[in-house]
Amino acid sequence: MEVIIINNQNDIDIDENKISSVARFVFSQFEKDESSELNIALVGKDEIKEINEKYRKINEPTDVLSFSYRSDKDIFGFMGDEKEFRKEYGFFTVGEILLCPAVASERLKDYGDDWNLDKLLIFLIIHGILHIYEYDHGSDDDRQKMENEQLRLIELAEKEFNLF
Repeated sequence: MEVIIINNQNDIDIDENKISSVARFVFSQFEKDESSELNIALVGKDEIKEINEKYRKINEPTDVLSFSYRSDKDIFGFMGDEKEFRKEYGFFTVGEILLCPAVASERLKDYGDDWNLDKLLIFLIIHGILHIYEYDHGSDDDRQKMENEQLRLIELAEKEFNLF
């Protein structure tokens, strides 16, 4: 099981090792197949704005976007399914999370005094992982379920890594 961090921004210094370790821990709460991968790309405001416009039709930057390849059957146009892909290539990328540290930093004040940027980025990774594993916040019930799981996972990560 691997988490790949791609840092395509230089606005904010990021502890990539911490992000990777915590993301791998949270990822392992959902994914049990050792040949699974998760990509996390740290991007700038212009890039995330462009991607947000393309995929969500929202013409503004956001702090996190996630793309699940587990549920997007369109990626298998050349192949049958995830199982066949794993057999052919020996791994499967379950999804990608795009984080914009600059936008997250701007929104940090909305989370309260006990939050810092590391905690917010980890929270956003948790949010993205939950989306990859089909959690959503479209209805009140779904939102409550997702929020409860986010809180459980951030507390678990805090204890596991003595983070905050």
